[in-house]
Amino acid sequence: MRRATLYRSFAVVLCVLAFQMAWLPAHAPARPLRGSVPLSVVLCKSSDAGTPNHDLAYYQNLVVNSGTGGLADYWRDVSYQNANLNGSVVRGWYTVPKTTEQWKQLGDRWKFVQACEDAAKTDPSQPYTIPPGHRKIFITYPGIDFFGWNGGAFVDSNVDVGGLAHEGGHSIGLNHSFSNNFESLNAWWAQIGEYDDPWDAMSWGNAFRVPTPFGDGPPWMIGYNLDRMGWLPRSRIVTIGATGTKRISITLAALGHPESPGALLLRIPFDTDDPMHYYTVEFRRKTRWDAGIPNDTVLIHEVRKAWTPHGDFQGHPAFLLRQLSHPQLLPLQQFDANGVSIRVQSINPATNTATVSIVTSFPERCMVGYVWREARSYDHVCVTGGDRATLRDEDNHAAERRNPNGGPYGPDTCNQGFVWREGIIPNPGLGDPPDHICVPPSARDRERTNNQQAPGRNNPARITYGPNTCKPGLVWREADDWDWVCVAPPIRQQTRNDNAQAAARREPGGGPYGPDTCRQGFVWREAFPGDHVCVTPPTRSQALDDNQHAQERLLEL
Repeated sequence: MRRATLYRSFAVVLCVLAFQMAWLPAHAPARPLRGSVPLSVVLCKSSDAGTPNHDLAYYQNLVVNSGTGGLADYWRDVSYQNANLNGSVVRGWYTVPKTTEQWKQLGDRWKFVQACEDAAKTDPSQPYTIPPGHRKIFITYPGIDFFGWNGGAFVDSNVDVGGLAHEGGHSIGLNHSFSNNFESLNAWWAQIGEYDDPWDAMSWGNAFRVPTPFGDGPPWMIGYNLDRMGWLPRSRIVTIGATGTKRISITLAALGHPESPGALLLRIPFDTDDPMHYYTVEFRRKTRWDAGIPNDTVLIHEVRKAWTPHGDFQGHPAFLLRQLSHPQLLPLQQFDANGVSIRVQSINPATNTATVSIVTSFPERCMVGYVWREARSYDHVCVTGGDRATLRDEDNHAAERRNPNGGPYGPDTCNQGFVWREGIIPNPGLGDPPDHICVPPSARDRERTNNQQAPGRNNPARITYGPNTCKPGLVWREADDWDWVCVAPPIRQQTRNDNAQAAARREPGGGPYGPDTCRQGFVWREAFPGDHVCVTPPTRSQALDDNQHAQERLLEL
């Protein structure tokens, strides 16, 4: 399981080296990705190659046709029907005017790609130019190279569904997955732990496999990658602690069984300095695309910052947490770190669910820039550091500000010009005295303000939004449960208003476009495939424009 065959390792080498080459350009926006993902699959052979081992129809079934067990079916399933390959085409075979050796001697990988693309453009009988917006998949006979980038992939004619899913994953903006096994070095050029998550297609070469009509197929993608692509419904992602809950037992549905009840992914934040640093929990069943995994299991990942060996920031990939002391490096099924405790309580194959318990102290923590006031041991009101220091100074001067002779308010009567602070609410169960520290009136006002503003200063879990976090000033449009497109707040409100008016804007009894026919003056919004909410034409134009700018509005990871 920990080492691939020679062919698989060779494919991994090519993929990783290529993926790290920054010069390969991106084409279509990658995420959040919904609807058609048109591919141009171009088949190229060298001038001395002879007859390729498969014809065009084979690759149509392998890549773009539905119902064949190929890539189209895989992406349809793991995206929960959010992504399809409608509009994709397969063209070729085209002959590159170079021998196999001459093609390889070009050396530069972009020249490998350009040679195939040029052969298609200049072919005398069936010329083909890849349309703008298409992702490019180049398949060569014989094999010249094997890699992917954000916008395309370059593979050989023996590629299987797993290899296409992996390189195709790069083409839509997915990165490699990792583990916490820092003794894992799959090749000299790889990073520590890279390609060491066998439950993920983005660790292909070391991943578990399932038979398909086209060779090996990949396992399901890990929950973090599905979340990153916008393929998980918002209502089935639970951020533990976001509502203030510190202890919970929760049911997870297997990622491959979304028809089962339960959350599909848990996010568990724990780092006040980095809201993108958190744990995820998911459940995997040994069925469907996951039929090749050893057994039903819960997976825990840590999503955290990473850097390349050259020191370049690489974003926040997911690291599978494995039992490093176990000879098979099984996934952790219980975990305690950073104020978080995770326990797998049960797995129920009959319902395709698992139950996990989680305890976290994170809801008690303060947002960045604030600290616990700590006027008493239990005082976790969040204040500025300056306010806490001032309060401690007030406590130190308490005695000298009280009237030594007492007064109308008893022994705690303050000297003239001072009042009781009354900012800390005592715990009756501990027998604590009231907050009769004598302070200037402005200090009492300060603590009243701190108490009033406390709810907005604590629990950083509230701002852990995951990989589709919007840039400041923007919010999710939320036209439906899968709509992660970032828009201005008025647009989200407009979207909610339009959804509420949907029934009233449809033509009673239907019309030429069926039961969803809009009344005169309205058109379908079409913010996503099947979005038949009736809106004004400018609103539809706005939705289209927002979709086109979706990726650039995400907070950089």
